[in-house]
Amino acid sequence: MRPYHRPVRIWLGVALSLAIGGCAYHGDFNDPIQRRLQWFSLLDGGDIRAACAAGSLDRYRLVYNARYSEQVRIYEITADGAGGAYLLARARGASTNLLDFRLDDPMGMFRWDESQARLTPEEFAAFRSRLDLDGFGAPPVGDRFSSTQFYWVASGCQDGVHKFGAWRYPSDRFRAMTVPAFLFARDKTGRPINEPRGVGGGDYAGSPGRTGESGSDAPFLITIEADGLGGTPR
Repeated sequence: MRPYHRPVRIWLGVALSLAIGGCAYHGDFNDPIQRRLQWFSLLDGGDIRAACAAGSLDRYRLVYNARYSEQVRIYEITADGAGGAYLLARARGASTNLLDFRLDDPMGMFRWDESQARLTPEEFAAFRSRLDLDGFGAPPVGDRFSSTQFYWVASGCQDGVHKFGAWRYPSDRFRAMTVPAFLFARDKTGRPINEPRGVGGGDYAGSPGRTGESGSDAPFLITIEADGLGGTPR
């Protein structure tokens, strides 16, 4: 073996470790490239699963993928320890207006619209009830969702147990959902809801080479498992 092979392998291992670590969701994804790297981890809810244990405060993350390249909405709900909860809503649209670029805040044009709300104990109980009614904890295992479709993904720590849910349009499960109306009514981001609609069969799998769907908005697929997402997106 030549002497330089070992250092090369070591550096390759370090680079791979850094790449894997960089893909874990850590809450900051205004940078579109970092957002794409962290997106699978965010949808999977690995951070929620890892922190979920007996005695943990209830915590939920629901993501509305209204065609990834058109609109995405994220709702983080965290119990306040007194019966109620805090709701953080985030939303982003299809494109970035270059006229919004500012030298003193270069990432501002990529920043998500946000709003916060406080849920009373009654509202938080209603949210939990709606989520359970919608089939939270019983996702369509083995199904594959495309980023070019409309779907909801939910991960949460409920009473110390991690649960996962997923709903894709069009389906009876999606149409019967009651949680979206609850969240949309408390969403003050100011961005209109991108309502679900049918998309062509050829759009389901995505087409990475298509104009306007490249870079950070290139299509990808996720596989639904009982406790999160299986495999890796592609």
